[in-house]
Amino acid sequence: MQVNSLHDLFVYELQEMYDIENKLVGALNDLATETSNEDISRAFAEHREETENHVSRVEEAFNALNEIPERQDNDVVDGLINEHDKFESIATNEDVRDMFALNAGMKSERLEITGYEGLLMLADQLDFGSDVTDPLESNMSDEKDALSDLQDLAGGSKLKSLVSRLTG
Repeated sequence: MQVNSLHDLFVYELQEMYDIENKLVGALNDLATETSNEDISRAFAEHREETENHVSRVEEAFNALNEIPERQDNDVVDGLINEHDKFESIATNEDVRDMFALNAGMKSERLEITGYEGLLMLADQLDFGSDVTDPLESNMSDEKDALSDLQDLAGGSKLKSLVSRLTG
C-alpha cells in the first residue's frame, strides 16, 4: 500500500488497528485460560468478548469508507505477544505469571487507546462523519473501561493477598 495522503494514513492505521484487535482476541483467550486468579481470568474473558465486537466495529469504519477490511501487521502488538510467550516459558510461579498477565493487559489497553486516539485525530482532520468515528469512539471507550477495570484489580484486596504471598 502506498501512503501519500492523510486519507491513506488513516486507512493504513485502521488496518493496523484491525490487526491489533484480531490478534488480541486470541491473546486474551490465552490470558483468560492461563491466569490462575479468578478475577483476572474473568476480566480477560469478558474483554475478549468485547474485543470480538471491536473487530466488527473496525469493519464498520472500513465499510463507511468503502474500503475492504485488511490487516496491516503491527509489530508492537506482536512484541507484546512474543514477550508474553517468552515469559510463560521462564516463569514457574503462578502468582508471578498472574501479575505479569495483569501488567501485559494494561500495556495492550494503553496501546489500543493510543491507536484509537490517533485514528480519531486523523478522522477529525479529514472531516469524516459519525459513520466512521462512532465505532472507533465506542472501541476507545471500551478500552478505557477495560484499563480502568485492570487498574482496579491491581489495587484490589484479592490482588494484595497475591502480592502478600509473593513478598512473604
